Amino acid sequence: MKILFKPTLLLFIFFLLTDIALAQTKEPATIYIYRPSKFAYRFIDVKIDFFDENVCQIKKESKLKYTIFSEGRLKISAVVPGAPEPKSIVLNIKSGNTYYLSIEVLTGMNSALPNITNLSNTPDIAQKEYDEITDDNLIVLEEDIEYPVITDLPNKNVVINRTDTVTKIVYVDPNQDKKYSFKKTSDVDINIPDNQLNNESRFAFIIGNEDYSSNQGDLSSEINVDFARNDASAFKEYALKTLGIPANNIIFMLDATTGQMKQGISKINLIIKNTQGKAEVFVFYAGHGLPDEQTKEAYLIPVDVSGKNASDGIKLKDFYARLTEFPSKRVTVFIDACFSGGARNQGLLAARGVKVKPKEDLLNGDIVVFTASSGEQSSLPYKEKQHGFFTYFLLKKLQESKGEITYGEFSKYINDNVTLQSALINDKEQSPQVNVSLSIENEWAGFILK
Repeated sequence: MKILFKPTLLLFIFFLLTDIALAQTKEPATIYIYRPSKFAYRFIDVKIDFFDENVCQIKKESKLKYTIFSEGRLKISAVVPGAPEPKSIVLNIKSGNTYYLSIEVLTGMNSALPNITNLSNTPDIAQKEYDEITDDNLIVLEEDIEYPVITDLPNKNVVINRTDTVTKIVYVDPNQDKKYSFKKTSDVDINIPDNQLNNESRFAFIIGNEDYSSNQGDLSSEINVDFARNDASAFKEYALKTLGIPANNIIFMLDATTGQMKQGISKINLIIKNTQGKAEVFVFYAGHGLPDEQTKEAYLIPVDVSGKNASDGIKLKDFYARLTEFPSKRVTVFIDACFSGGARNQGLLAARGVKVKPKEDLLNGDIVVFTASSGEQSSLPYKEKQHGFFTYFLLKKLQESKGEITYGEFSKYINDNVTLQSALINDKEQSPQVNVSLSIENEWAGFILK
């Protein structure tokens, strides 16, 4: 049976194939989004939506770069929590073009108002706003790779498919290491209980400091904290799903520098101050901790701080003070680090054989602190599970209980399991401990996690 093609049909196929070939060779368009710090309400993060889908939050003095791989109309919105409505613009994306946007938060009637300005048609202003943009300080998209479609997890790799407008947008979270993705290799990384909660009064501050050697040329990779980024990423998933903390209420940092950690501490302090005692705050830290050899004060160590200068880090006593400076419903802290000079692989002071028993701080306010180890012990890895020992059993109990567990029961489970399994697997002692402020020492054990 012969199939005859009419000339018009052949012509149509020719043009279709030509369009496809041209589409594959076209240069992508580029969008730069800049947020200066000179405006009011600069401490408020602004959500950026593409077609009403949240793709990121932009902080003050942030510069982002998006690559758009097809043409069409793209609606971009700036969203501020509590504002009457978002501010949106529509860009008519053309292949090879560059677009410059400025995001602001302005003072309104008893509220903060978003503003988004297209500077593309004012090259002089655009050049002034963007003259310091380089590939070194931009959050840049990865190559055009086929990512899975993810639309329900803000602040992660996102692909939005639109057949009628822009068909492909890929975003890389500015809080994530561009070379890192959450490796769901353990049983606690999957089947995370989703309690379908959305508690607007709950907040989380989560840090995973793993890569110290890349930030300090004199350190080898042995000094890094194995699985700290996995610890923080997994805890974030439990915070979202099991503890019911909204994505916009989470401050999340991987491999945080001193400046980034201090900014995060200031932000969570400001949040607590402005929630009139209603905030319930969860803090998680995985990374190095160190003592000052002279004062025996404990410090959290950002990735750019050397073990020779522990006092350049974040003093734990001061950190707790910022968390409890203003009234809150409760502050719960989980720290998978030790402060003796030892650590998961090799402590920052291990080369000198330093072991120091840090001071135990007296806590104020309403705060409960769960730490991974006691005294001169090290906080160890659970290599089979790709997590810290402490973090693994923390997540395991959250998974099993779905958060329906008291702090007292939770503490006993963590202590019993970490102590025994560390002896069995690592041949070393690791005994988690709980430190509680005086104001709640008689009631903390009855608090419920969920």
